[in-house]
Amino acid sequence: MSGSEQNSNKKDRTRIVLIVVIAIIAIAAAFKIYSDYQDRQELQAEFDATKLELSTKLDSIGSELSDRITEIAELGGDIDSLVHLKDSITSERDQLQRTRRANKALIQRLDRKVTGYEQLLVAKDEEIEELKKVNTELLEENNDLKVEQNKLNATINEASQREKELENQISLASKLQAENIKVFNINGRGREREGDFRSRQAQKVKVTFNIANNEVAPVAGHQIMIQIVDPAGNVVFDVARGSGSFQVDGKEQFYTAVQEILFDNTKQELSFVYDKGSEFAKGDHKIIILSDTYEMGRIIFNVR
Repeated sequence: MSGSEQNSNKKDRTRIVLIVVIAIIAIAAAFKIYSDYQDRQELQAEFDATKLELSTKLDSIGSELSDRITEIAELGGDIDSLVHLKDSITSERDQLQRTRRANKALIQRLDRKVTGYEQLLVAKDEEIEELKKVNTELLEENNDLKVEQNKLNATINEASQREKELENQISLASKLQAENIKVFNINGRGREREGDFRSRQAQKVKVTFNIANNEVAPVAGHQIMIQIVDPAGNVVFDVARGSGSFQVDGKEQFYTAVQEILFDNTKQELSFVYDKGSEFAKGDHKIIILSDTYEMGRIIFNVR
């Protein structure tokens, strides 16, 4: 066999090997695409079923709450907060029905809220029974009107307190959270360095973070603050550099820096740069991120 024929055979074998390899790769890619498609279809089907179940529950809870509103109003109880809550449930149901793509976070949040609503209905049943009992006693015992009225007021106050506690549990799902928190030291030449700081370079601090996705929280304005807390537990504070104070449960607290934002659920990134004007104390410092008056997240940095 001549050299040219041998070269030709080698080229043919090489082409065959390449064709086989390409075919294997194509088959593997097609299987991966099909498998991913099947997974997405299964996830979407599960989401659709859960969404239908939650929508049905929200409809049922809204209907039952309407009945209780009517009954409590007839018994002379306070229904203003319940009417507002009924509107919120309708809004949440509409939001869920508008959501077409699988959204695990939304389902989990609404599922927790549905549990709270169901507990609230039980509390309202207890309140109705108490109101019925007290009203019956008031009709039967006119001579004890004052005493029975006090019982009614106490019952309403206790029921209102239980309602507020349940509403607070529901509102937890709407709180904003910070994620991807990072802290940097900025030296005199404007260079940024992440991690522990050297004391002689630690005068200017930068913290960045994203606001986590939250389908339950409404689009609204928020005051985002940071507190830089030194190793002694004191908030770094200087009014001339933008610091200030706010009230929590009637007590004054201080913040190091503040920004006003409009939360629009786009995982927006925020950045704070604080120039202390002097060196930070050596040791561990905390940066606490607050939305209005509650904590969104925190990070620690060390000054050596």
